[in-house]
Amino acid sequence: MSYKLIGNLTSPYVRKIRLACHGRVTLDFDAVNYFLPEGEAYLRSISPINKLPILLDGDQKIFESRVIYNYLSQKHGWEALSLDDENTISVIDAGMETCVNMFLFRKGGMDLESDNWYLKRQKARLPNILEFLRPVMKRLDPQKPDDWAFPSMCLYSFLYWAQLREMIDLDAFPEAIAFLEAFKDKPGVAETTIPLV
Repeated sequence: MSYKLIGNLTSPYVRKIRLACHGRVTLDFDAVNYFLPEGEAYLRSISPINKLPILLDGDQKIFESRVIYNYLSQKHGWEALSLDDENTISVIDAGMETCVNMFLFRKGGMDLESDNWYLKRQKARLPNILEFLRPVMKRLDPQKPDDWAFPSMCLYSFLYWAQLREMIDLDAFPEAIAFLEAFKDKPGVAETTIPLV
């Protein structure tokens, strides 16, 4: 069975779906550059929330990466996410949301060091998020096949993208650096490497 995944090559939200599907389901990947006017117009025309990824299963549209994963998981009998998994992914997604917002602010010309209440609040979330994820990063073992699952794919996508875009400094979190190094050869990682554009 083949699905169409509409996404952006640089999006960490899209990457985690591509990682989850790698070797399990076939994706017809439709890469959209939403930084170009035609890409932005196309995205607005197909999504009421103007966000990627979008999964198409025939005429059915599925929005948001976690909803997409849960849809595919139920459809294909993948292991369901536990409450701990869901909570961990919520924290990871909050970190991703913060970093993506800051990246877009910077791309739009905002000084990330400005005295902006919302920006300061966003930045203040990151140390708490990384601290919460520290024991998760320490616990995950690349030698255990079950440890390369959707939560760790979400974590990898977040940390890799945020470091690549210089949205977080991982020097105070050696567990994050070790996690990225330990899991860099996992199935799908090389195939979904984010281009720096």
